[in-house]
Amino acid sequence: MSISQLNAAEGPPDSAVQNRLTAAGLVLTTLFFAGSFALQLHAQSRSARGFVETFGYLEVALAVGALTAIVSITGLLACQQCVASDRQWYKSKRAWFTVATVAQYLSISQAMSAGLTDLVYGLNHSFAVGFLARMLAGVATLLWVVLLVVAPLHALRSWWPHFARGERSLVAVSYVAMLAFLLASNAVIYLVQDGAALDAGTLLHGMARQLLQPLMWLNAWGRRHRSEAPGPMWCRSAPRRAPRPAK
Repeated sequence: MSISQLNAAEGPPDSAVQNRLTAAGLVLTTLFFAGSFALQLHAQSRSARGFVETFGYLEVALAVGALTAIVSITGLLACQQCVASDRQWYKSKRAWFTVATVAQYLSISQAMSAGLTDLVYGLNHSFAVGFLARMLAGVATLLWVVLLVVAPLHALRSWWPHFARGERSLVAVSYVAMLAFLLASNAVIYLVQDGAALDAGTLLHGMARQLLQPLMWLNAWGRRHRSEAPGPMWCRSAPRRAPRPAK
């Protein structure tokens, strides 16, 4: 769908809304397939660790991806119910269509994370083909940045001049809130599974690292593989603080 169609008086056509709904359904299917794959992988492993403890990061990716996909579907359904000529921010067909599009980009990023994390890690450690694993992680990082930042900002920038003030507030706040939620959720589970201290400083640092999350797929958790060579400096978790001496 072109920008001219979105900015038409009648708003985005129903065919465009239906296409977005179909894509959101495919993202949800991919997310749950990744969860089923992880369950089968864990069932065949000899590890005594529970599924929740082993695949906590995957569960977060599934939950965040499902939530953003549901936000996208909800926005598209609201888009179908709105009157195209109404410019009030909570009744704007164009604004809800934009929110749904941005949410769909974010949900696709979580589907990619859930589906590729263990594959890249397995290539790097189980099969010892580090070059191939790094190449895949690099390509995934480019797609990750596009899905989280480039594509949403391009959509907002393209449609921004045609929005009223209330519509601009709706789409901007929605994008910032969803992106912050995605980065914070993934940062917390990565810090927890890496055995790092969890405070405001490490959380902000972890959120910044999540902007390049696929590069961290190459490295093992610090708690699980202390003997392995550490990854790049930016991939390491913040060190634990020494406990205070007892008085």
